[in-house]
Amino acid sequence: MTVSGTGRALLLLGLGMAFGATTLYAPAASAEIPPNCEKRPWGFLGSETRQICDEPLRPDGSWTRHRLIGIPRHYQNPTSSCSNSYFGTNCTYYPGGWVEDKVNSNDTYEVRAETVLPDEPGHMPDPAPAPPEVPTP
Repeated sequence: MTVSGTGRALLLLGLGMAFGATTLYAPAASAEIPPNCEKRPWGFLGSETRQICDEPLRPDGSWTRHRLIGIPRHYQNPTSSCSNSYFGTNCTYYPGGWVEDKVNSNDTYEVRAETVLPDEPGHMPDPAPAPPEVPTP
């Protein structure tokens, strides 16, 4: 069986696409999540992470929240792509390697129990103490 240049290119392209589609993000060494924080997959198919950290409750019931959305440092597998033209087949190889953190959003804002966004948790109390009792006159 003989495979033409176009058939070879299509085969290489198909293999490259299949290999690229199975490329998974390998997490870097699992860092400890600080107290009062939550980290979960975020974005399209969980390709990003969202980390939310809360400061202790204040006497008025409000707190400061830090939200970080991005892609943690990860290893990306090598890929390749090929294209055909009048002059022949052109293939490009992209080596794998470590990809550094990419921060898409880094926000700090004030929150109260009634103003927490619907897709976010309430105050994360671990180990924040309860607010001090306000004496009533």
